[in-house]
Amino acid sequence: MQNYDFKNLNDKEFEVLVNDLLSKREVVAVDRFKAGKDGGIDGRFFTAGNAEIIIQSKHWIKSGIKPLIRRLKKEEVPKVKKLNPKRYIIATSLELSNADKQKIKFAFEPYIISEDDILGQENLNDMLSKHADIEKKHYKLWLSSSNVLSAMLNTALTGRSEAMRDKIISATQMYIVTDNHDRALKKLEELYSVVITGEAGIGKTSLADQLAHHYVGHGFELCVIENDISEAERIFEKDKKQVFYFDDFLGRNFLMAIEGRKDSHVLNFIDRISKDRSKRFILTSRSTVLKQGKKISDLLSIKKIDQKEYEIIIQSLSNLDRAKILYNHIRHGNLEDEYIEEIYIDKRYTKIAKHKNYNPRIIQFITDAERFKDVSPEQYWDHLIKKLDNPQDIWAEVFDEQIDELTRIAVCLVVFNGTSMEEDELQESFSEATIDNGLATVINAHSKYIGMLKIAVGSMLQRTLMGDLTLINLFNPSVADFVLGRYLKNTQSLNVYFSCLNALYSLHNLKSLRKNGKLKDSSYYEIVRNLAVKKINANFLENKTSYFLALTNIIVTDPKAVYSENIPTILENIQNINSITIPEGYIEETCNILKFAISQKPQKFKMTLKSFIIKASQESLTHDELVLLDGLIETLPDLNEDEEIELRNLVKVGIETYWDEEIYQAIADDNVLDEYIHEEQEHEAFDSLHDYLHNKLYDLGLPEEKIYSIARSVDIADILNENMIAASRARGHYTGGGSSRSVYSANDDALIDDLFQKE
Repeated sequence: MQNYDFKNLNDKEFEVLVNDLLSKREVVAVDRFKAGKDGGIDGRFFTAGNAEIIIQSKHWIKSGIKPLIRRLKKEEVPKVKKLNPKRYIIATSLELSNADKQKIKFAFEPYIISEDDILGQENLNDMLSKHADIEKKHYKLWLSSSNVLSAMLNTALTGRSEAMRDKIISATQMYIVTDNHDRALKKLEELYSVVITGEAGIGKTSLADQLAHHYVGHGFELCVIENDISEAERIFEKDKKQVFYFDDFLGRNFLMAIEGRKDSHVLNFIDRISKDRSKRFILTSRSTVLKQGKKISDLLSIKKIDQKEYEIIIQSLSNLDRAKILYNHIRHGNLEDEYIEEIYIDKRYTKIAKHKNYNPRIIQFITDAERFKDVSPEQYWDHLIKKLDNPQDIWAEVFDEQIDELTRIAVCLVVFNGTSMEEDELQESFSEATIDNGLATVINAHSKYIGMLKIAVGSMLQRTLMGDLTLINLFNPSVADFVLGRYLKNTQSLNVYFSCLNALYSLHNLKSLRKNGKLKDSSYYEIVRNLAVKKINANFLENKTSYFLALTNIIVTDPKAVYSENIPTILENIQNINSITIPEGYIEETCNILKFAISQKPQKFKMTLKSFIIKASQESLTHDELVLLDGLIETLPDLNEDEEIELRNLVKVGIETYWDEEIYQAIADDNVLDEYIHEEQEHEAFDSLHDYLHNKLYDLGLPEEKIYSIARSVDIADILNENMIAASRARGHYTGGGSSRSVYSANDDALIDDLFQKE
């Protein structure tokens, strides 16, 4: 038997559940009573003799049985006597003892014919056990079942996934199942991956959360990706049920995702998921960010995401869906009754639902009592409508009046970093910024940080424990929108914040802000110049190598960023580049830096460059990185024939090793054989593969027999079989079209009034 407490349902959802269950038990169609004062009727049906049977539902999750019985005797019994039905059925979400049922039956005599018509929590659970279709229909109920909760709690999770799981569970009460949910779930079942897009605050993350919840409830392991798809690749287990979740996969700045071909990695992981029915992949992105990414990334613009095969665009919510979201935040939130009453005056809830600036994020904000502690009930409506009228200022009051200068500095640091920060990183940057601004000393900077954190967490920042790692992120993504709007024209402040940030992400964010037009070129170059002065040094080269290489690369590849007074310092530090280990993925930056050095001082940097090529060619590099090394040989001055042959042979060996080991991944990345699905196409597929390898490798010095050998090592028949399976599953796929829900219908007002009708 099921064991629901029904707390995840609001009173109207509970009424519908009771009516659905009784329609099964009585084998009749139960009508839910229309909007307005119900007069004691939440559902009704008629017998063959046209006798009226009335159903009343009482979802008193915040009260006990004694207050309920008192309420029934005082208010409901007179209504029933006036209605004089043939039979009366009452249901409650509370547990009922035999004595409780006898008291209720006695109070309603002769209308309650038997105790079978008095349904308590245990009776409803028994009925649900017999009618799985009803349980499935009431999605939020199923999400809160002991089986699903047990699956959520008992799965072995990383700290990151555990934190996400707890957040998902706590948010389920507020969730409303809309057409967007059904569309996304259908697409996941068909394609195994979905990219949920929409504007800020529309509910992308809430939808993605509950889709993940759905699959965990069906036995999938939750795998949360924080920054890079490589995190998913490391924990991917063939034939194991796993749901991968990558919220905001392009980030607040899309350059972070597409530089270094991370865009192709995401798309290739989608392809990998499509061939494994034991996997699901859920991604989200703001529509504007995805569009910007498509403009820059050829892969994003031409592949399946742009064709909307995998994309679900969250459409406008109907007024009724909007009202349901508002109702759930009132029903399950922390608003006190006197504040809720203000929303009921003159049906103000309708004005909220129809407001032009409505979105779920604003509703969460304006119904959270913690956000307006100094606002009286009488002032609440004016406060609420002001926030709706001016959503761009939703964080202004918090930022300007409810936090201090130290907290504002920490918030800005996280915003300009462009993504979450490890706590040690934030503390380091915070100390530097507050000391530079005269707000702290070296001695008390730590205590200032601890004090700041107490104020910031829960208001504008959130702190998440992930095993041994602690991440600090924005309380809400809209905080970034507010802060960027406030500071992007203040170059002096931007200089301070970016100079105190030592994480690589901040550089990606800086480039992105310029690329998308939010930051003027003049400000960008001033910030870069300031960073060059402060951070191009031996300490950064040794201890923050990725940052050093990324910043130096920005400078040496942009003529406008190269200032003559900085060149000596840059060249001085480049001399030591062979003393460090080049981080994975930074060969291109290093090659660009060395090309710049050799262009400035050819003889001085000849040995540095030659030593780098020899050292790097021994590493496990990608094909593209090895091509860069090969091109670097051409920049060496006064190179004799023997030296050139030696260096090119080193690179050639690396290229041969790469293709021997990575041939399958490479042809998958470049979609070389995707169009071939039939067995009789095997020879044609081989010819395409051979041509592809010849174009890639012949000019790099690989002999034709080696190229042919690499091509023959591929099991083309197996690839064609996988392609055929994927193609057969794709036939008849749902493509996200169809009619959208109407934002307004003639019945909306009546249905909204019905929703907000008090018991």
